Amino acid sequence: MCHRIWTEQHHDVAAPRALLTTRACWWAISQIRDEHAFVAGVARQLGTTWTTVWGSVQPLLQATADDETRFVEVTALGMDERSWHHVSTKPIEAGGRGPKELTGMVDLTRDQQGRVHARLLDLVAGRSGAAYSDWLAARCEAFKKGVKVATLDPFHGYKNAIDGQLEDAVAVLGAFHVVKLGSAAVDECRRRVQQDTLGHRGRKGDPLYGIRTMLRAGAEKLTDRQRARLHAAIGADVRHLEVWLAWSCAQQRTLKQWRSAFLTYFDTGRSSNGGTERSTV
Repeated sequence: MCHRIWTEQHHDVAAPRALLTTRACWWAISQIRDEHAFVAGVARQLGTTWTTVWGSVQPLLQATADDETRFVEVTALGMDERSWHHVSTKPIEAGGRGPKELTGMVDLTRDQQGRVHARLLDLVAGRSGAAYSDWLAARCEAFKKGVKVATLDPFHGYKNAIDGQLEDAVAVLGAFHVVKLGSAAVDECRRRVQQDTLGHRGRKGDPLYGIRTMLRAGAEKLTDRQRARLHAAIGADVRHLEVWLAWSCAQQRTLKQWRSAFLTYFDTGRSSNGGTERSTV
């Protein structure tokens, strides 16, 4: 009786000489990307080594990064910066982790139902207007002309990059950032006045320290009791009027430098950088 042995190669199942199947590779990528799993943890689940997992998924990740089709039909673009690590910034070849800060670009285009499905497009080293501008300059003209809305954080370097590279896009600053800027200014004023009047940081029993959370709320949200506490704390020292003035200005949202970018938030279906910040976490 003749016994025959045969093999068949199917590239959809596994690449030639591969150690993991294609399905296992994409599963590993989804665990790393969506579940924030470590490569070592994925290797344990697959019963193999870190080197095997990374050596199998790295070519797929590189091919995805080199695929320019991900930039097609992007009409709303967001960006956000992130601190990647807090250790050595030496080059990876020298035993460090490389650049500490990254800038991420995200597709915020809405679907037919008007929903945003934030999709990370790219990450570049650096956290500056120049890093964003250089990335935009490297894109093709079709991509730049297709972007109609560009959301951003309140930093003029990013605004300059949008104005210089995306001529057909409107820059949008979300309402969250406007409120955050106003609240930060009030907090800074409160801390400074606290030091000037008492000579130390806020402590329990200090008038301004006791109203710190109220100063972050809108006037319309305060109860009668909270309003009374607020007025009492401000009236405790005439120098506290500076804090009252800062809080009153924040209530009016009079951020003249970002007026245009903020108002376009209402003209673009309330576009914001929220999806960008979730995608680059």
